[in-house]
Amino acid sequence: MKRKLFLLAPAALLGTLTAFFNPIPILFTFLLYLFFLLKAKRFDFITIVVVVVIFTLFSESGYKAVQENRTLLSGNEREFTLSFRAGARIDGDFFIAEAVDARTGEHVMGTYKIKSEIEKKALEKESFVGRTCRLTGKLDFPSGARNPGAFDYREYLSRNNIHWMLKLDAAPLGMCGMEAAGIVERLGRVREMGIKGMSGQLPPGTVPVAAALVYGDQSLFPQEVSGAYKNLGITHLLAISGMQVTVLAGTALFAGIRLGATRERMSGILLFILPLYAILAGGSPSVIRSVLMAEILLLANILPRSFPISALDALSLSFGAHLLTNPFILFDPGFQLSYTVTFALLLSARALQAMKTSGAVLLFTGTMISQIAALPILLVHFYGIPLIGAAANLIYIPLYSFFMMPAVYILYPLSFFGSLSHSAAFLVNKGIILSERLAVFLAKAPLQLNTGHLGLPAIMFYTGAVIGSLIFWEKAQPRKRSAALLCIPVILLAVHVGIKQVSPSFGEIALIDVGQGDSILIKLPDQKGVFLIDTGGIVDFGKKEWQQRKKPFDPGRDTVIPFLKAKGITKIDKLILTHGDIDHIGGAAAIVDEMKVGEIIIPDMKEKSEVEVRIIRLAIEKGIRIREVTRGDYWQAGPYNFHVLSPGKGYAGERNGGSVSIYSVLGGKGWFFTGDLDEQAEKEIAKLFPKMKINVLKAGHHGSRTSSSEQFLETYRPEFVLISAGVNNRFGHPNTETLKRIEEIGAAVLRTDIHGAVSYRFKGNSGTFSTFLPYTGPSPEKNKIFGPK
Repeated sequence: MKRKLFLLAPAALLGTLTAFFNPIPILFTFLLYLFFLLKAKRFDFITIVVVVVIFTLFSESGYKAVQENRTLLSGNEREFTLSFRAGARIDGDFFIAEAVDARTGEHVMGTYKIKSEIEKKALEKESFVGRTCRLTGKLDFPSGARNPGAFDYREYLSRNNIHWMLKLDAAPLGMCGMEAAGIVERLGRVREMGIKGMSGQLPPGTVPVAAALVYGDQSLFPQEVSGAYKNLGITHLLAISGMQVTVLAGTALFAGIRLGATRERMSGILLFILPLYAILAGGSPSVIRSVLMAEILLLANILPRSFPISALDALSLSFGAHLLTNPFILFDPGFQLSYTVTFALLLSARALQAMKTSGAVLLFTGTMISQIAALPILLVHFYGIPLIGAAANLIYIPLYSFFMMPAVYILYPLSFFGSLSHSAAFLVNKGIILSERLAVFLAKAPLQLNTGHLGLPAIMFYTGAVIGSLIFWEKAQPRKRSAALLCIPVILLAVHVGIKQVSPSFGEIALIDVGQGDSILIKLPDQKGVFLIDTGGIVDFGKKEWQQRKKPFDPGRDTVIPFLKAKGITKIDKLILTHGDIDHIGGAAAIVDEMKVGEIIIPDMKEKSEVEVRIIRLAIEKGIRIREVTRGDYWQAGPYNFHVLSPGKGYAGERNGGSVSIYSVLGGKGWFFTGDLDEQAEKEIAKLFPKMKINVLKAGHHGSRTSSSEQFLETYRPEFVLISAGVNNRFGHPNTETLKRIEEIGAAVLRTDIHGAVSYRFKGNSGTFSTFLPYTGPSPEKNKIFGPK
């Protein structure tokens, strides 16, 4: 079975998939795979039986994991004895930690809003690994995805056997004790103390890199830097993987042999040490894969005759072990990328070794293989690929391999002995800061292929294209320019995106769920224009410095941009900022910074809010045109006209009343987008435009009591009213009286706090409403609402 064990991995994969998806097509695929093994690989009957057993074993393991992944808590419990196993994360005034309920053994995510700076310092001093506390709190379901393209936190936690968020009444400081520490808890504490202690041992710029490369913790990177690494496709360099494990294991092996130990003895010692290192390094999928592979190869090194395997066999065995212990890990992007890229590189190793060329060309080819292998996974999770990714990897792989990783591994141990060279630390710190600035600069380059959400057939097509290009490349060796064959999937993707840009398409109007705020996408049919009205934003009510989070939630960056990418949108022709309130334009800076914006439209008002001033400055820096509009302004996009109905010329009143409001006929319906118009502004519009036909009204000011007045609703009698409001928001929006007034005219109400994102897809003069979450409520028969999409 040498060099054939890796052929067992597909059986393990297909068996696991039967637990999560329709088993019929998977069984059919497995039968085709058996036929392939019989005819192409000449597997004998006994080996085929082994493959079938592997398939059955992993299928049963998956079904068992699914059946056992359920909660034992009712949700009404108030008192808990919690054991914190993996430490805690404190960001600003927010505390979060995974804990185990002693009564049921169920894992929960405990959260707490820190009350004071003194309390925060007390929490930061404590170690939560192995800490047990008696606490009270309220259980609630984790938040799920509310928009297309959004990260589903509820599903993520569920796949980690966590079904509840526990909002603690008090900080986990009193009524606490430490459990008898086992080896896992002790190593967890060492890791926790090591990460915390780095800030006092290493220069500030070096700490995030050191924490990532030594302990596998990437949470210390500033948002801008971590975002840049993600956009460039180089986050794998921050994850502990095969390179670090190989270096550390090789160093330990060499040192032991030099000190007089035999290779067999040192291999045995490493078999014991490496699993401990996996715990110390955070236990990410890439760490576990690397350690499992190293363990298997070390065992083969000790028993070469009875256990002869290749690196591909070791990868297959580690894959099986990883999947058997946790079938849900199959859905983790890190797991998928780690095994897929490693498999591609190992399978291409012989062809790479046969290439008689320079190191730079080998590095480029290896980078291309990694990028191409990762392509289908990137399309599934991130809706596109960075074209600059290959170039960025060419820069950062040598930088990390020959500078950052050795520097950190040398400087960090020396820092414990007080013999850290200040000049060396200064140079390393400067080098890291410069590399991060370069990453941020490169990440702003508009070199992205964004496909939007793709269906299963498209993903299968690109997977086939990747496999085909790797086969063609290997068969083309050692001919020159064979690396061009690796570009086939990217070329196909570019053609796909290009055709999509010029093909006839539907239009869409989407009320994006940004919580307590507004954001509306208008995408016209046949690429006639893309407009975004507002971007959402979070009001922090003047938090003190200690309360501010390093990575605060930004609706523009964390909700609107993923939504746009899921739709395949990379350029906004007009960004319309209705007025200066932060809940409408707080996310605009992220949009302007990351997306192409043709023009920004704002109300013609003399007094600008601080947020408006910042956005205007950013737009000027980027050369984006700013246009101030008043009543009577309009623009045309193909056959569609957009009329500005407010603010009036010379408006000097309250900001909400001066919102940019827009009327247009789209998909055979008259739409009125109001911003935060108040009752007085509504009366003025009703007086000036009494004959205007409004079929769909975006309610002003989130459905507050001072908007959507009885007179306004009776004048226009819209069929649909859209309300953007946050779930359980502190303002009580939408107001009960407002909802009653809407109900009295017989309009269907679509609310983001209940239905998530609301979409109207249209072509010509007809269209259909849908909601991301199931729709509940009355619906006029002639305009039936379908949901979810």
